[in-house]
Order: sequence, then structure tokens, then C-alpha cells
Amino acid sequence: MAVDIRPITTREAWLDWRRTVVTASRIGALPAFDCHPYYTPLRLYAEMRGVEFPNDDDNPALRRGRWLEPAVAKAVSELRPDWEIEAPDHFLFDPEINIGATPDFYIYGDPRGRGVLQVKTVAPSVYARDWDDGAEIPLWITLQTLTEAMLSNSRFGAVAVMLVDPHRMDVKILDVPRHAGAEIKLVTEVDHFMKDVRAGIEPDPDYARDGTVLRMMLPREIKDRTIDLSGSNELTWMLEQRAELMAEIKTKKLACEQIENKIRHIMGDAAIALGVDNFSVTYKTSHFSGYTVDPRDSRVLRIRDRRPLEQRPKGSSDDD
Repeated sequence: MAVDIRPITTREAWLDWRRTVVTASRIGALPAFDCHPYYTPLRLYAEMRGVEFPNDDDNPALRRGRWLEPAVAKAVSELRPDWEIEAPDHFLFDPEINIGATPDFYIYGDPRGRGVLQVKTVAPSVYARDWDDGAEIPLWITLQTLTEAMLSNSRFGAVAVMLVDPHRMDVKILDVPRHAGAEIKLVTEVDHFMKDVRAGIEPDPDYARDGTVLRMMLPREIKDRTIDLSGSNELTWMLEQRAELMAEIKTKKLACEQIENKIRHIMGDAAIALGVDNFSVTYKTSHFSGYTVDPRDSRVLRIRDRRPLEQRPKGSSDDD
């Protein structure tokens, strides 16, 4: 592979490079794999097409990873004293197949030769559920490690996962051997995906996960443009289902409010309720600071039920 090694001098330049390629950290979102917990194929497609998304680099999970990454490397050095752990300062990029990676660490001193080390931090419960207590590495992390090993021409890959427990911290080191067949599959699928990106062929949306993506891809309407959906039986069915669900939500919300009001009445002027099995109940005064929201434009989907009242779900209104 003709890999370009680019020294990382500024974060801005590094982010610009990442926007043009399928990076190892996002390769699990390719439509052929679709195994990424945070990225969907449509989100990856939209980014490759130049759609700008809000900066999510400062969410709690990513902050935890950044803060604990040096600690994981330190733990690996103690657990594997024969290894020398080194943090690279470069971005790996194959311009022909549009794959890029920024390895967390390199491993030196192993008889197999240089390795690449991927670092993760998870709760013990997540490790038990998603990693089968170390018997299986999540596929998106395996693909990420394989991509980094391939681009760096390392002899092997490894994943160091820290179990974040305030009472007992532990780090597990799991091997990811290089696999020629998997690497061919990675290259093939990236090439196929990038051809679709250039041709404007979108992956199918995941309607449960792609709400933000769909709004960001089409942030504005074309003024006065209309669409004739008179022959869409599916849309009629969806709107009827939505009306029934909205009526059900409204009914259940009212029931919850009635329960909460009764609890307020029972609590009276008490701040804390004692002796309630399996629940904690407080009724205290909280202070909320005032704030100003910057003005913004946003498309709003409004749906009104124009059917006669007798044809609507019980409890529905004109505007849901």
C-alpha cells in the first residue's frame, strides 16, 4: 500500500485530513459492516459528502477515553514489561483507497515485530455484555485495529481495554492478529463505498438512529416546492399509526401527571419520603439559572389530523 505518513502539527489540519477519508475509527460504519455503536452508514456518507455536524468531541465517553488513554498505556507497560509503548505523532493515509488512521500507540520489543495498540475504556458491565468478558472483541474495534495494523504495516495488533470501576481498576490485553482476507475485504468495501459517495448513492437510513443525520442533510426546504403524495398508501398508514401513538402517549402522560400530583399531595411540606421500598422520593426546591438561547433557524415538521373526530384515536387532537 502507498501510505502517506503526515506529521500532526495542528488539530485543525488533522481534522481536515480525516474529513476526506474513511478512518479506522469509523470503518465499522461502512454499509457492508454496519456494526458501529455511534456511527451509521448514512452518517458516514453524509460526512464524506461534506455535511458539517456539531462537534461531539467533548461528550463524556470521549473525554473519559482521552483522560484515561495515558493511564491505559502505563498499565500495559507494567503488565507487559517486555513491550515498549510509544505514542505516534502522525496520521496514516492511503490516497488511492481513501483510508486513514491515527494509531493510539505502537508496540516495540515483541518477538513478532512492531505492533499497533488500540486503547479502549469501558464499564465492567459493558465488558461482560459486549466483550463476553474478553472472549470476543466487538467487531467495530477489531476492524479499527486491523485497519491501523494494515496502514502502519505492523506485524500484529492488540487491544488494551480498561475496566473503569472506582473500586477495582483492571486492564485486559487482547490480541488482534493480522488477517489477509479481512484486509482485502476492508479495502474492497471502502473502495465500493467511496464510489457510491462520489456517485451520490445514499445508504438506506436507520430511522431509529438517523434523525439528526436526516435533518442535517436537508436543513432547508426549497421555497414553495410541493410534493404529490396522493398515491402513497404507506404514508397514510404511517400517519394513522402516528396519530394512535400520539394519543396513547398523551393518555399515559396524563396518567403519570395524576400519579405525580397525588404524590405531591401526600408529601405535603416534607422534603424526603422514608420507608418506600425500591424507590427514592424527594420533593425539594431547586434553583435554575436563567440563560439566553441564541436565535436559530430550524425546519419544523408539523402534522395535523384532518380526519373527522369519530375516525381519530380517542384522546387525539388536531395538532399532535
